[in-house]
Amino acid sequence: LSAIPNDVKRYSDEIAEAIERHIEHIAASLRGAIQTSPWLPESIKQAPPPPPRYIPQVPLGYLEHAQDWISRHRAVTAAVLAFVGTGTFILWRRQRSYHKKRRARRAENGSRSEVIVLAGSPHSPLTRSLSLDLERRGFIIYIPISTLSEEQLVRSESRADIRPLQLDIASPTSTATTLSKLTTYLTTPHRTHSSTTSHTLHLASLILLSPPPHTHPTGPLKHLSAKAWHETLTAHLLAPLTTLHAFLPLLTTQNSSLLFLTPSILPSLCPANHGPESVLAGATDAYIRTLRQEISTPLHGVNVVQLQLGALDYGSAPGGRHQLQVMRNAREAREGGGGGVKGSSMREVQNAVFDAVVGGRGGTVYVGRGSYAYALLGKWIPDGVMGWMLGMRERDAGEFEGGGSEEWEKVERGVGV
Repeated sequence: LSAIPNDVKRYSDEIAEAIERHIEHIAASLRGAIQTSPWLPESIKQAPPPPPRYIPQVPLGYLEHAQDWISRHRAVTAAVLAFVGTGTFILWRRQRSYHKKRRARRAENGSRSEVIVLAGSPHSPLTRSLSLDLERRGFIIYIPISTLSEEQLVRSESRADIRPLQLDIASPTSTATTLSKLTTYLTTPHRTHSSTTSHTLHLASLILLSPPPHTHPTGPLKHLSAKAWHETLTAHLLAPLTTLHAFLPLLTTQNSSLLFLTPSILPSLCPANHGPESVLAGATDAYIRTLRQEISTPLHGVNVVQLQLGALDYGSAPGGRHQLQVMRNAREAREGGGGGVKGSSMREVQNAVFDAVVGGRGGTVYVGRGSYAYALLGKWIPDGVMGWMLGMRERDAGEFEGGGSEEWEKVERGVGV
């Protein structure tokens, strides 16, 4: 019984709507009959609606056309604005970072207090460029040397704060003695002639530089002798790792940063006839990842940073023009021709090294033209496609017979000039 009122209301609404539709239909029929009846006077009939008013169309200007196009293509407009805005922001940040003032921290009396050990060949233009730049920014630079000619080359810079560090890694006793003297020198209070307060030094970073790519032997793996492999691994892998092993206790004590400067292009692509360089890069990357897990912890406080270097312009570096010519000669000997793409300025590497030393953050940083792009290509593109892109072709086996070792000896003689 409680549902009867609701049913009565619903039925009443339906009946009212039906009657209303029927009356509207009858009214529309009467209006149509009156309008079409010829015997009724025009005064009784309803006047027709007036014609629409004609408004002449004014041609749109450039601004109106642009607004109309934007209103019809909102998605494309949003994508373009996002792309342009992001690109502008990235360029602005890069320019700001490029021109940012970078100076090393000094002691309270104004003396230099930050020390960097730059473990690289004194003949390398990268080593010389970084040493001069870091010294100019306020660091004390030590370059490990093992021969008298290397010591003379370091002293020839005539900079009081670029100093040679005698380090014979082949002799554990001599290495331990050198590190003990360096530790004592860092922890001993120093006082300048013009200051009454003393200060101690701090080891800011150890920077390990990979040798230039043209110093590696090249050729098919089956033609590389065991002696060539032994010399390559000893000079380019074991020597830097031995140096690092000697400095590890001092790095953890001083809470220093550790920088690896490694090539990125050829190791990412792993092309044919460049096996030693790819093997060295792979071993170094695995060592860095393991070392980062062990000492990049709050307990040890050592920042491990890897700088992947792309194409660099060594021509602007001190002594870089001779080295650049040696590299071109080595490339022409391998490939039968010259050419190449102009690399990034050494200023980018110098800024990246400074930021990694004082930044306090570990990880991998890509520096130089093509470093990040080739890393992505080598990671995602299949080997077959990569070989086709590099223009791989079969070569006569006799063409490379003994070529790798002879070429390496030529390069070493050229670098030692």
